[in-house]
Amino acid sequence: MSAGEFELINHYFKAAPDAITPASVLLGIGDDAALVQPSSGQALVVAADTLVSGIHFPADAPAEQIGQRALRVNLSDIAAMGAQPRWFTLALTLPADWGPDTRREWVAEFSRGLKQCADEYQCTLIGGDTTSGPLCISIQMLGEVTAAKALRRDGANLDDFVLVTHTLGDGAAALDVLDESVVQHAWTEDDRAYLRARYYQPEPRIQEGLLLQEIASSAQDVSDGLLADLEHICQASDVAAEIDVAELPLSASLQKVDVSQAQRWALTGGDDYELVFTVPEHNMPKLAMAQAQGQIQATVIGRIVSGAGVHCELDGAPFSVDSTGYRHF
Repeated sequence: MSAGEFELINHYFKAAPDAITPASVLLGIGDDAALVQPSSGQALVVAADTLVSGIHFPADAPAEQIGQRALRVNLSDIAAMGAQPRWFTLALTLPADWGPDTRREWVAEFSRGLKQCADEYQCTLIGGDTTSGPLCISIQMLGEVTAAKALRRDGANLDDFVLVTHTLGDGAAALDVLDESVVQHAWTEDDRAYLRARYYQPEPRIQEGLLLQEIASSAQDVSDGLLADLEHICQASDVAAEIDVAELPLSASLQKVDVSQAQRWALTGGDDYELVFTVPEHNMPKLAMAQAQGQIQATVIGRIVSGAGVHCELDGAPFSVDSTGYRHF
């Protein structure tokens, strides 16, 4: 097999002839564009993310792990809208100086990770493009949601509780694990394996997002950092938020690190792909019931107040940080 564009697409990304194609895909990979049939009464949710080598993942990262990460971070955007993922497209830019063997080997591993994630979250690759240049992966994800139930950034109200799912700071901490020149803190090999998995295989909170349709007033996934992403909710809703730093949920691995470092990772590190969301007081019993039934794991970290911005305090005193999170430019 050669390693040209169409050979790579047909061999690694196009479904085998005997594969089961969802009925919603009327025309998939192989034409100028795909045809999909949304479910009756559902609105399309469309999100896109680009990952660039050396910026969004280490240049020497395993291709299979890159495939996992690339799809999972896009799925997180769908989760934040309270939607169900359905289809996605892939634009893959491969380095021009890679020879045919390198290209085939990398794409084989990348497509394996991509397919494993797609199968897990039941979404289908329906098209895209390949070209040459700096290693770059762009994915457009399409999902479905009842429009009136979609989670948005502009629904937060005064006195709503602010919550986050699971734990924060693991994604940022993982960068220390991936950088062998950094002192590895008090972590065991199990800690390092856990943090690597949190970086390369973040868990998009799809089921939590669907559950929160009936509970949350607003939501956002934590990709750039809690402070930066909660700020988006505050701006869209014309409110402010107060955060109690002592309530930030930290994994067992982060609890082995200097507490101030762990708190800053949790506030500004990003790459966690958890959900930060707001819940009105009258819906808190519903959330408590869902927690008791094991449907969601979430922690109250603050309240929505009047004003603007996100304000942190620790032990009753203001808590300041140097930056609010990742800057794209």
